[in-house]
Amino acid sequence: MKPLSLEMAFPELRNDITQWKDQINESGQLPAELMSEEEGLDVCRWYVLYLANNGLVDEAIQELSTINRDLYAGTLGGAWLYLAEMALQIERNEFNYALEAGEQSLRVLASMDTDRTHIDYLALVAGVVYCLAVLHHKVGENVRAEKELVKAQKLLEKLAKKDKMRFGASIVNAIEASTTIFNSRLKQMNILAHYQITTDLYLDKAHKGVTQAIYDLVESLQNEGDLHLKIGNYRDAVKYYTKALRYQKKVTPKMGERELRISINMGRALLHITARQSTGEQLLRSLIPLAERLDAINEKNEIQAILDHKGKAFDFMSFIKKIF
Repeated sequence: MKPLSLEMAFPELRNDITQWKDQINESGQLPAELMSEEEGLDVCRWYVLYLANNGLVDEAIQELSTINRDLYAGTLGGAWLYLAEMALQIERNEFNYALEAGEQSLRVLASMDTDRTHIDYLALVAGVVYCLAVLHHKVGENVRAEKELVKAQKLLEKLAKKDKMRFGASIVNAIEASTTIFNSRLKQMNILAHYQITTDLYLDKAHKGVTQAIYDLVESLQNEGDLHLKIGNYRDAVKYYTKALRYQKKVTPKMGERELRISINMGRALLHITARQSTGEQLLRSLIPLAERLDAINEKNEIQAILDHKGKAFDFMSFIKKIF
């Protein structure tokens, strides 16, 4: 799935900065010449686009970190800077940073007293939604990615009617992305079917008293749970994790690293089920002493991060509905 074209979502510049664009294209560096503050804001924003277009992701993120966002407060340019950060962080697989930047971009747009049917405004919203689809596809959440992509396509189709040259390529990318996501979902279903076959096989052997089969069965059940968690079938995920823990207890009654990993993911799944969120939170809190006893530092940090993030997740699609 191709990343977002930041140029497609780039709002119109307020000033003519042709001479500084030429200098940047020639030297690859920001001009040292004096310019007005307004021109400087446009030049800095365009320089981020230049770096991104040339595949200089780390350099573009570094440049973004030096920009005083307050100077762009309440502007389309400010919203674009956050969108650029979102897209670039996705390329680095820094998904939490990407989501934070995407949220800020939408909050800037929501705060603006402006025409929300303006082409640059809609392009930024489409950019955020498309980035969400890319992010969720990357982490295997293809059901969410598919819904977001449908929304992005609708926005892009509306924009293409106003400016086919600017948005035509992005529509093609979105259509290609739909095929990619469909194939990914199909692959996930095929993998799930494979897990189900192997689970039945190991279950049969386990019932016949083959000890190794129980270990294999636990792994297969865990794999099924993980895939259900990834594709958003949270109740099924809980069901398979519960079975995995039950069979694991038959061979290792004492809680260990495998039980910890399965239980953490079960907690994740429970937090997505409204009626069982409190159960998920209790489970995760109960796992912290186990992680400490096992000296599982990464898992302890993961549990704490899940609990800290609980209830803070930003509902992008609902927020976008409110904007319009």
